[in-house]
Amino acid sequence: MPSNRYSLFSLLRETLRGHTGWQPAWRDATPQAAYDVVIVGGGGHGLATAYYLARRYGIKRVAVVEKGWIGNGNIGRNTTIIRSNYLLPGNVPFYECAMKLWEGLEQDINYNAMVSQRGVLN
Repeated sequence: MPSNRYSLFSLLRETLRGHTGWQPAWRDATPQAAYDVVIVGGGGHGLATAYYLARRYGIKRVAVVEKGWIGNGNIGRNTTIIRSNYLLPGNVPFYECAMKLWEGLEQDINYNAMVSQRGVLN
């Protein structure tokens, strides 16, 4: 039986099976004739934009165009740091909101994005 939920149990089960039962996390999409929004870049910012347009505003006809692979770019490498603009204290509420969104993202999409807060927001 293919795994379609990410949990400790499914991770252990698939480890014992040699990871042969995972369903694809992404599907191959057939292009539509028209979209409401086209986003250039499938890194962290592009994917977040597409996700929140659909989730918060109900915009479902969104295309993400990426020259490489989805999830590459700023989130494709493990930098383990989130930087903010040190010079503008007025931006602090935006950074705090972004951190809260990251904290709930894995639950929202049922995908292990490997978010782990360590150290400080700088």
